[in-house]
Amino acid sequence: MIYNQYPYTIFNQTYTNPNYLQQIQAQNKFWDQQKKIHDMAKAISDYCNAARGIDAEYQQEAINACLAEIGRQMEIDRQRAGGMR
Repeated sequence: MIYNQYPYTIFNQTYTNPNYLQQIQAQNKFWDQQKKIHDMAKAISDYCNAARGIDAEYQQEAINACLAEIGRQMEIDRQRAGGMR
């Protein structure tokens, strides 16, 4: 029997190679992390652009809202860290 002819060629041996799969997974993780880094930088840019539009009489309210959100996020992280013990 000849295994390098159809229909056996539908199983590409490259895709079953553990080293190849590991390389693809590492590449996917790299690009996922790059997108998250980009999203973080974009969020800071959006924050700065929004802050420029806040009138003086609303700046303290904006700061309070941002500090409250930081506190909320810290609590989420604290709960996650506590659950991992």
